[in-house]
Amino acid sequence: MPGGGQTPLTAHQLAILDWIKQFIRTHAMPPTVREIGAAFDIKSSSVFALLKALERKGALQRGELGARSLIIHDARRRGRDGVVEVSIIGRIAAGRPIEAIEGDRGTVSVRRDLLRGQPGYALQVVGDSMIDAGILNGDYVVVRKQETADDGDIVVALIGDEATLKRIFRERDGVWLEPANRALRPIWVRNDDFRVQGKVVGVHRVMES
Repeated sequence: MPGGGQTPLTAHQLAILDWIKQFIRTHAMPPTVREIGAAFDIKSSSVFALLKALERKGALQRGELGARSLIIHDARRRGRDGVVEVSIIGRIAAGRPIEAIEGDRGTVSVRRDLLRGQPGYALQVVGDSMIDAGILNGDYVVVRKQETADDGDIVVALIGDEATLKRIFRERDGVWLEPANRALRPIWVRNDDFRVQGKVVGVHRVMES
């Protein structure tokens, strides 16, 4: 249930939210509108209305990285001493572009000042094309959500419906999305064919014995 200061949820809204959380825990991704409708025997239009209401009340957010794009807000918990927890919302390719699948997979800690007042999220890296930038397969990158980036920034770039992790370098008609791995080639994309989804501001690595 949302924290203090947020509008309370109705019993039906709370049931929908709890079901979505359970679906994410079971399937490691959020449900589609059709799956929610089937579970509660309601039309897609009613599901959309319920999701909008939950979004207005701050219980969830509909994301932009794919059809399954619900982010549960109570996974984001503010910490102490200038540290905030950001949600891990899926995986991102550091090699060939793949779809970033959004869903509640826990959180990682990041300094609040790195987000500069903007929303943040984390993605687990798949692939080795950014190894020379110190980003390894299995790492988690912390991303500050923004639509612009400077040359040389490491960004989450959306190409069509697929997202990839690369350094960006702009030219007049498009951009080069460059890997940090000499064995791999950069990707040329026209300006109309891609969008910046955010800038990488941190890397989190889990060391296993």
